[in-house]
Amino acid sequence: RLFFIAVKPDGGIQLKSVIRPVKYTDAPLTSTLEALLAGPTPAEVNQGLMSLVAPEARLRRAQVKDGTAYLDFSEAFRFNSLGKEGLSAQLRQVVYSATEFSTVKRVQILLEGKTADYLGPEGLYIGKPLSRESF
Repeated sequence: RLFFIAVKPDGGIQLKSVIRPVKYTDAPLTSTLEALLAGPTPAEVNQGLMSLVAPEARLRRAQVKDGTAYLDFSEAFRFNSLGKEGLSAQLRQVVYSATEFSTVKRVQILLEGKTADYLGPEGLYIGKPLSRESF
């Protein structure tokens, strides 16, 4: 299950899930998140879905330890042209998609291999692991 964004008639942002087959060899979480970063398929776009993760963002590494997924993204993940609301939606897409796995309860975002306290110039806090309840 991947989570994308739909814009409501009033302009608000809503999380929507899609079930899509994801092929993997030995890293299902990594393959799933790479599918999320690739964005919605043309059919999903026709359903009004989009991704708010920067198209340049890359997943460098994913590791799960004690219920926390440590997801290391490239620097491009730090920015979103829609500001704080866009960053929050982007984080929800990643956290909700990762926590679909029973072994993942929380997600710690890393940028270029390091823990960061904030995303974007508006300062959305990511210094501790995030769960679905964080939103």
